[in-house]
Amino acid sequence: MTKDTHLNHTETASVPIFGMDAVVLAFTQWSSGRTQSADHPDVESIVPIPPKPSALRVAVLRAAHQLLDTPLVFEDPLAIVILGADWESFLRSDPTRLDLPRLKGFRASMVLRSRLTEDEWTRARQRGVDQYVILGAGLDTFAYRNQDHVLCRVFEVDLPDMVCWKRECLRFAGIDEPDALTFVPVDFENASVAEALMQAGFDQDTPAFFSWLGVTFYLDEDAIMHTLRFVGSLAPGSEVVFDYAVHPDFLSPEEQQAMERLDKKMAAGEEPWKTHLAPALLHEILHTLGFTDVEEFGPEQINARYLSGRTDGFRKGGLTRLIRARV
Repeated sequence: MTKDTHLNHTETASVPIFGMDAVVLAFTQWSSGRTQSADHPDVESIVPIPPKPSALRVAVLRAAHQLLDTPLVFEDPLAIVILGADWESFLRSDPTRLDLPRLKGFRASMVLRSRLTEDEWTRARQRGVDQYVILGAGLDTFAYRNQDHVLCRVFEVDLPDMVCWKRECLRFAGIDEPDALTFVPVDFENASVAEALMQAGFDQDTPAFFSWLGVTFYLDEDAIMHTLRFVGSLAPGSEVVFDYAVHPDFLSPEEQQAMERLDKKMAAGEEPWKTHLAPALLHEILHTLGFTDVEEFGPEQINARYLSGRTDGFRKGGLTRLIRARV
């Protein structure tokens, strides 16, 4: 690994206010291949370039939650570790860089969706489901925290370059890959997730649980429906939790403005949000695809479930919603 494939952490740390604009800027500079600072000669302590900058952005916000928010909504002892030694040092030195009001909302969204998904997985395990598929795994740490490896299998599905990046991050962080974990490299828009999973040993004749977080925004609608159709065709008891961007027609004027700003920022970072869905229509489609039990979590529902009684302003907004759908 050459030095110019790592983020200049000195430059990142020099940003006066680590707001979303600064995060996007830092990640864009990283993805452009900025040269590592001479002050940081140990490249093994620095996470390599992410093929998708948004994956690192999400991971940093999830890590910041472990340091900023009390009580924790989503406890993840590996969230900071998986980022590497330099990121860990940077975050611990002054986590308030990531505590701006706008970032608090994004952070809430990241950890609430993870908490809901793993809570639903726990319920699925109690029903006997023993296959956990993480679509668009990024730096998700479930497989490395989970103590149930003997009794279940975990499949991490992501773009081929993202799988390589994840494994580099694990190596740098000294995190072992459990035997029950299988990496499944696949391009959601240009290849079949179903075929890739079958080749990796996935059993389509027994129920499975799917986590699909932070992915559908970036896909064409056909690719989204293709994957949902596959999950809906699986054994009864199979289930998916996913989030989606709400179509602007179903947002408040203030939320519409926020969505417009976010869409522009993502497009400028070369990771545009391609698909925004209408909630009622999505429910109808899910039922036609074989899902019999569909539950939606808008901001009111998920904030009430996990954030009731908090006075720190930690709340999820309405630009995205979560769906739990069972076959």
